[in-house]
Amino acid sequence: MPNTPADRRSRKREQTASHLSATAFRLFEFYGYAAVSMEQIADEADVAKATLYNYFPVKEALLAHRFREDIRAGMAEREAVLDAYQSFEARMRYLLSESAAWHAARKPYLPHYLRFLTSQACYGDEPAGECTSSSDSRQILTLMFDAAQQSGEIDTRQPAAQIAWSFEYLLFAAIAAWLTDPSTDLTKRFLDAFDLTMQGIAARPNTTSSRSCAKGTK
Repeated sequence: MPNTPADRRSRKREQTASHLSATAFRLFEFYGYAAVSMEQIADEADVAKATLYNYFPVKEALLAHRFREDIRAGMAEREAVLDAYQSFEARMRYLLSESAAWHAARKPYLPHYLRFLTSQACYGDEPAGECTSSSDSRQILTLMFDAAQQSGEIDTRQPAAQIAWSFEYLLFAAIAAWLTDPSTDLTKRFLDAFDLTMQGIAARPNTTSSRSCAKGTK
C-alpha cells in the first residue's frame, strides 16, 4: 500500500529523533553526561536549538529515547531465545538476567534515566492527551504476564497490565538499591524481585516441623 503523508511525516519525525538521540549519546560517551549541554547537542546534530527542544524538552528525554531503541532492538535479538524456553518462569529469568547486564553496562546514566521515567509517570489527574504512554519495558512485561495467564502459569485475579506495573516498580526499586550499594549483584536483585512477585511475602508453615509435631501427638 502507498504510504500516506501522515506515515511519511511520522517516519521522518522518528528518524530525526533517532539522529538527535544518537548524537547526544555519542557526546555523553565522549565527554560525560553532565558535561554535555543541549546547545552542544544541537550544534553537533546540525539542527537549530529550537528544533532540538521541540523533540526533547530536557536532556534526560534524549537518554530515554536512546534506551527505548536499545530495548526494542534487544528484544528483537532475543526473540528466538525466549521462544525456545518452555515456561514463563524460565523466559522471565533469562530476560531479567539479560536486563541486569544491560543496566550494569549503562550504570552512569541510570540515575538520570530513572528520574526521567518517574517524572513521566501518570497519576490520573493529568489533562487528556498530556499523560505519557506506558514504558516499553512495561508493555513487554504486560505481554509476558498476559501470555502466562493464558497458559495457566500464573493467577488471573489481577489484570496482566496491573501485575506488570507493580513488577516494574519492584525492578526500579532493585536498581535504586543497587546504585546505593553497588557491591550487591543486580541480577540477584532482579531475580529476588521476581521471586517476590511469584511467591509473595507471607510466611509458610515449616512442613518438617509440622510433620514432627503431628507424629508426636499420635
